[in-house]
Amino acid sequence: MVDLDPEQRDVLLWILDEGSGEVVLAPVGGSEVDLVIRRGPRRRVAERDVARLVDLLLLEHVQRKVYRVTELGREAVRPHI
Repeated sequence: MVDLDPEQRDVLLWILDEGSGEVVLAPVGGSEVDLVIRRGPRRRVAERDVARLVDLLLLEHVQRKVYRVTELGREAVRPHI
């Protein structure tokens, strides 16, 4: 089990709930980034939360500015009974 902050878990759930699991990262300056779902919504989050998800291999870089939730990321937010 991966130890995630509520904000990081919320970011993963949002990405998965809003689309295929792929998201574009758009830096907006300061310490925030916009997460943009292709043909969908966008959301502003703390850059450190996204960076931690990448460090934990829950998000992987697939092409310029595009990241995908990994199977480990999907498992991290799946309810455990």
